[in-house]
Amino acid sequence: MSFLSSMQQYVTSGISSLGLGNRRFSLSRQESSELERASAATATTTTAIQANSGTNVVGGVALGTTVGGATQTGNIFGNATPTPAAGSAGIATTSFPAGGVVIGNPNASNPLLGYPKVVPPQGSASTNNTPTRRQSRALECLAPMRTGSFRQRNAALLQQDPPPRAPLAFCKRRLSWPEVDPRSNSGVQETDGSYFENFTSLGWKRENRRMSATRAAEARAEANPENERDPQPPEETIDKQEEKEKLYVEVLHTIANTVGAPAPGGQFAHYKEEMYLHAQRAFGVSPDRHYRLLHAAAEDKQKIIVLSVVVIEADGLEAKDANGFSDPYCMLGIQPDGGPPVSPLPLPPTPRALSADVNTFDNANTDSPPHRKHSFRLSFKRREAGRREQRDSLGGPVPAKFIRATSIKPHTLSPKWNEKFKFDIDDIHTDTFHLDIWDHDDESCVMDAVSRLNEVRGVRGLGRFFKQVCQSARQGSQDDFLGSVNIPIADIPSTGMECWFKLEARSHRSTVQGRIRLKLWLSTREDHGTSEEDSEIEITKIEKLHAVFMQHEVSTYEPSWTWTGDLPGPALTILHQLAVQADLSDLHCAMARFVAAVKLNRTTPLDPKFVHRLLGDVEKHWNHPNQEALTRDLEQWLAEAMTGFVERSLNQIRRHRDIFPALNPPSLIRLEFLLRCLGLLGSMRAFRAVCPFNKGVRGEVVNALRKGSVMWGQNVLRESQCLPNPLANFVTTVTADIQLGQSYYHALFDNTNGIQYFSIIYKQYDAMVGEEVYTRMASGQVPGIRMNLSQYAIQEGESELIDIKPFELFLALQEFCQLKRHLSVQPQPPENPLSLANCHEWFIPTLERWMMISKVKALQRIRAAIRMDAICEGERVVRYSSSSVDTASTLLNIKEFWKVISWPEEETAIMLESQLIDVVCSAAMHYCDLVHTSLADGGYYEQQGPFRCSDDMCVTVNNLEYVRRTLADFRSDEQPLEEAADNLLESSLTHMENRCERILSKLAPLMQMSLQKAVFHLAWSPDSLPANQAIVPLLEYLDCHLAALNSALLTKNFNRSLRFIWKTVLCEMSRQMETGDESDKPSNFHKRLYEAMQLLVDFFHAEGQGLSLECLHTDDFWRIEQRLQFHKTETERLMDMFYLNRLREQLVSVTPGPYGSLTVRAYFNHDSLCVEVLHGRDIVPLDPNGFSDPFVIIELLPRRIFMHCIEQQTNVHKKTLNPIFDECFEFSVSLEQCLTEGAMICFTVMDHDVLTANDFGGEAYLALGTIPGVADYNTSVENFHGLKQIELPLMQQRDKNDPILQILELRVNDKQAQDFVRKQKSRFIS
Repeated sequence: MSFLSSMQQYVTSGISSLGLGNRRFSLSRQESSELERASAATATTTTAIQANSGTNVVGGVALGTTVGGATQTGNIFGNATPTPAAGSAGIATTSFPAGGVVIGNPNASNPLLGYPKVVPPQGSASTNNTPTRRQSRALECLAPMRTGSFRQRNAALLQQDPPPRAPLAFCKRRLSWPEVDPRSNSGVQETDGSYFENFTSLGWKRENRRMSATRAAEARAEANPENERDPQPPEETIDKQEEKEKLYVEVLHTIANTVGAPAPGGQFAHYKEEMYLHAQRAFGVSPDRHYRLLHAAAEDKQKIIVLSVVVIEADGLEAKDANGFSDPYCMLGIQPDGGPPVSPLPLPPTPRALSADVNTFDNANTDSPPHRKHSFRLSFKRREAGRREQRDSLGGPVPAKFIRATSIKPHTLSPKWNEKFKFDIDDIHTDTFHLDIWDHDDESCVMDAVSRLNEVRGVRGLGRFFKQVCQSARQGSQDDFLGSVNIPIADIPSTGMECWFKLEARSHRSTVQGRIRLKLWLSTREDHGTSEEDSEIEITKIEKLHAVFMQHEVSTYEPSWTWTGDLPGPALTILHQLAVQADLSDLHCAMARFVAAVKLNRTTPLDPKFVHRLLGDVEKHWNHPNQEALTRDLEQWLAEAMTGFVERSLNQIRRHRDIFPALNPPSLIRLEFLLRCLGLLGSMRAFRAVCPFNKGVRGEVVNALRKGSVMWGQNVLRESQCLPNPLANFVTTVTADIQLGQSYYHALFDNTNGIQYFSIIYKQYDAMVGEEVYTRMASGQVPGIRMNLSQYAIQEGESELIDIKPFELFLALQEFCQLKRHLSVQPQPPENPLSLANCHEWFIPTLERWMMISKVKALQRIRAAIRMDAICEGERVVRYSSSSVDTASTLLNIKEFWKVISWPEEETAIMLESQLIDVVCSAAMHYCDLVHTSLADGGYYEQQGPFRCSDDMCVTVNNLEYVRRTLADFRSDEQPLEEAADNLLESSLTHMENRCERILSKLAPLMQMSLQKAVFHLAWSPDSLPANQAIVPLLEYLDCHLAALNSALLTKNFNRSLRFIWKTVLCEMSRQMETGDESDKPSNFHKRLYEAMQLLVDFFHAEGQGLSLECLHTDDFWRIEQRLQFHKTETERLMDMFYLNRLREQLVSVTPGPYGSLTVRAYFNHDSLCVEVLHGRDIVPLDPNGFSDPFVIIELLPRRIFMHCIEQQTNVHKKTLNPIFDECFEFSVSLEQCLTEGAMICFTVMDHDVLTANDFGGEAYLALGTIPGVADYNTSVENFHGLKQIELPLMQQRDKNDPILQILELRVNDKQAQDFVRKQKSRFIS
C-alpha cells in the first residue's frame, strides 16, 4: 500500500469515528451557533410526510420523498435538498419552500389538503401527552401572520408563532359515509295499505313458493322411497318345503360327487365342508335335518360321468405324402387304468391357433381322396417306417372303450375338424383319454377297421377285434402314424380345458412333430340317458338355486339394492358344480342367473347395475358363434322374464320422482342403470328373438313418462287446492319439477336411450297447465282478471285495490314459459303449438288497469308524504327530509315491480313501459313542483345580504336530487327505452336538474360581495406579499362556507354549487385584471394572479374530492390563464406566438377562400431559399373600378431570426383580380434558420395606390419546415422543375380583440410592441 493510500484510510477512519452527521459545516461561529440552537429546538420531533409515491408536486410545492433513510425535500425549482431521516443525528425538520399553500386535513396524503404528520424520532420520548400543535392553514414556510397593515411586513424576522387554526379541508367528508338513510321514512305506506309494497313482494313470494317446491323435493330425497315391490307375489317361488328339501338334497348330492380337478388359479376349489355349511345357512336347514338329508343324498344312485371332447384343429404335422402334405384323421377313445403315463403339458397357443369353421363328423360324407399310386421304393420305405412306428406304438393288444374317429382332411398339414365326441367314464381317477393322428393312404386302412368296431358287442370282443385290426394294420396297411396325445381324466379341471397339446411319439426311436388343439370338459348324466326335458329341468334347478343364494345374501343388506350381486365363493362353487354336472352351457347359466334375479326383483328390489351386468352376460353368450339354439320352452321362459322386467321397470319410470328422487345421488345412479338395462334390452338380439312382437322398449319408456307426468300433475293439483292461490302454487310446483328434471333426469334419459326427457315432460305439462288455467280464467275462477277496461275509469278518490293473485299466476306462468328455451326442437306444423306460448296476452288488461290505479296511488302517497314530512337527523348524513325517501321508495317499488314482471313480448313491453314511465315521471314531477313551490313561497329567492347555509335550501335541493337520481335509474344502457318514453324521461330529469341548479345558483350572488373583497385583496396586495399569503383570506372564506355546504349537500349538489362559486371567482379574477391602468398595477400583479389561479385550481379540485379538472378548466379559465400567461411573456415571444396562431389558421383554411388565393413554390438548396410567386386568383377588389392593382410582399419571419433578410416584392399588376406574377426571389439563409420553430414565409398582397397609402388585400403563410430541401434536407433540389405548386388561401384579420395584440398594446413603453400592434391593426378588415 502506498503512503498516500494509507494516509487517506487513516484520515477517513478518524473522521468516521467522530460520529458527525451528514450536514454542511461552516467556519463561521455565528452560523454554527444558529445551527446548534435550531438542532436543540427540533431534536425531539421530526416531520414525516405521508406521500403516496415519489415526489408529489402540487401547486408549485414539491413534496419530500424518503430515499435511503433520508428525506429529500424539493424546492420550487425542483432541486432536492437532503435532510436527515427521523431518528438520525442532526436536524430532523422538513421545511416547505415559498410559493405554495398547505391546506386541508393534516392526515391527508397531499400537503395541499393537510399538514404533515408529526411523529417523535426513534429512540426519543415525548415530553408530554398533549397532541402536537396543528399548523396554520398557510404554508409552514410563510412568515408569521400580519399584525397590522401591509407596510409592517418589514418588521423583525423573529416573531412569535401564529395561533393554531383548523385545517382547510372543505372536502373532508369520506366517500364511505352514507348520504341518505333509506330507512328514514315517515310510515306513509300505511295510509294506502302498503299498496306498492304488496306488488314489490311478488318476487320474494315467488321465491318462497319455489323454495317450498324445492323443500318438497328434498323431503322426497331424504325419505325412504315408496314400496317398489309388486302387490302380488310371483307365481314361481320356492314356498313348499318339499320342493326346497328336494332341491337341497340335489345340492348335497352335487357337493358330495364333485367332478373335475380344481380350476386354474384356485377358482371353485372350496372345501366340501364350506359348501355344506353355506348351503345349510342359505336354505335355513337345521343341523339334524341337514345330516338326515345328507344321508339320503348319499343313498341316491350316482350319475354317469361323461367326457366331452371337441377336436378343433392341428398344426405343423409331418408330411407323409409325396406331394408334401398328409391326409390326417384322428382316432380317439378312453384307455382304462394301466395306460400310458400322464399326458405332456399343453403348449401355449401360436398365431396359427385360430378358430376355424365348425365341422360335424359324418362318416358318410368323409372327404377321402381316391387311392393314390406312389413309387415302389418310396412306398416301401414309408411302409417299413410305418410298420415300425405302429409296432412301437401299440406293442400288443390295446384295450379301449368306444373308439371313435374323425373325418379325413386331405392335402393339409394344418387340418381343422371342429368335431365333438362324448365318452362315458368308468373311473375318473384312473382312466386316460387317448388320441392318435394318422395319415390316410389307401382304402383299406386303420380307419376302416375302426369304423367296424361299432358292430362288435361286448367289451371282450371289442378288445380282441381291435387287436386284430391293429395287427393287420401293421402287416399290410399303408396309413402312417403322425402322433398321439394322452390326457388323464383326473387332470381335466371342472371348468374344462381348451388348449394346444404337443404330439407324442410311440417310442423314443420314432419322431413326430406338430400339435393339436382340443377342448375337453366333464359332465354327468342319468343312467336312463339324456333328453331336452332333462336339460330344462336342470336349468330350472340352477335358476331356483340362484334365487335361494341371492335371497340369502340380500337379506343381510338394508336397503336391498345396496347389494352389488356378488355371491360368496362356496355358493359360486356349488352353482358351478351343478352347471358342470348338468352339462349346461354358459348361455344357460347366464339365463338362469338373469331369471332368478328378475323374479327376486319383484319382491326385493335389486341394484339395477347388477341386472345390467346379467343382461350383458346373456347377450354375450347368445352371440357366441358356436352357441346352440334354445328350445321353444326355454325361449318362452326367457321371454317371460324379460317382459316382466320391462313392465316392472316401466312402472318404476312412471313413479320415478318418488322412487328415484332427483336430489338423492344414489337413486340417480340406480335410475341410470335401470335405463341402461332398458336400452340394452331394446338392442339385444336375444330380446328380439324371444320377444319378436314387442313394440319397442324406447317407445314404451316415452309413454310411461307421459302417463307418469299426468298422474303426478293431477296429484299436485289436488294438493294445491288447500293453498291460498291454488293455480300459482300448482304452476310453481310443476315448474320446479321440470327444472329438476332438466338438471338431473334429462341427461340420464338422453345418454342411455336417446330420449328427450325435458321435451316430453314440458309438452305434457304445457298442455295440462294451459287447459287448466284457461278453463278457470274463462269461468271467472281467477280473481282480478278483467278482459275489458273500457268500463273502468279510475277516479281520484277511488279506494278499490287490485288483487295480486293474477300477477302471482302471471309470474308462475312466465317462469314456466321461460323453460321452453331448453326444448331440443320447437313445435312445428302440423304439430300443435304450445298451449302457453301466448299466455301473457291474457294479463294485458289487468296490467293496464294496474298502471291506471298506480298513477293515482302514487300522487296520493306523495301528497301524504309531504304532509307528514320531517327533517331526518343522523350521524354523518346530509340534510334531507322523509318525503324524498318516501317518494324514491314509491318509484323504486314501481321499478322493482316492472323488473319482476319482465314482460316477454317486446312490442307490448314497449307500450307498457311507456305507460310506466309516464307514471313515474308524473309522480316525480309532482313532487318536484310541490317542494320547489314550498321553498319559493318561503322567500328563498328574495333573500339578500351575506351568504349563510340554509336548512330549507339544503333539504329541498337534496330531496330533489335524491328523487331525480332515483328517476334516472329507470334508464338503462342494456335496454334502451322507446323514443317517446325516453324523451319524456329526459325532459323530466332536465326539469328537475334545472330546479336544483336554479336553487343553487342563488349561492353565488350571495357570496359575490365577499368574494369580490377577497379577490381584490389578492390582486392589489403589495409586491412584498407573495401570492400564497395574499390568497389566504379568499381560501379561508371559501373553506368556511364550502365545508358547511359539503356536510349538508349531496355530492352532486355540492359539485353544482362548486361550479357556480368557481364561475363567480373566475369572473372576479377577470374583473380585477381588466380594472385599472397598467401603470398603477404592482410589478408582479399578473404573476401573482397566475400563481393564485393554480392554487385555486388545486383548492377546488381537492385531490379528486372536489371538482374534476375538466369542470375547472372552463372557457373562462383558459381565457384568464392565457391572458396571464401572455402578461408574463416577452414581446418577441408574443409576436412569435401571434404568427404561429396565424400559421395555424392558414393550415385550417379552405380553398377557395373569401379573399382569394395565392399560388407559390419554394425550395431550399445550399444556404439559399428560392421562392417563386406564380399567380393570384380572385383577389379582393379594392379600387372603385372593381379591380385592384396587386403586388406581393415576401417576408421571412420571425424577424429576430432573419434580421439580415430584407423584404422583397413583386411588380404591380394593374386592374386585375387574377394577376400572373411568375417572379422568383432568393434569400440567403441557413438550414438551421429554416428549421427554427415558427420559421415561415409571409406573403402579403397589397393594392397599389398612387396618392394614398396602399390597401391591404390579404396575407398567407408558408412554414419553412415543409418545403423541399428542408423537410427532406438529405435530398438536393436544384431548381423549380418538378416541384408541386402550393395554393395558399388569403386571410385577413378579423379578431380586433386578439389577446396578444391587446396585451402588446398595453406596453406603451415598448416601441417594438407598439410598432407591431400598429402594423397588425392596419390589416384589420374595415
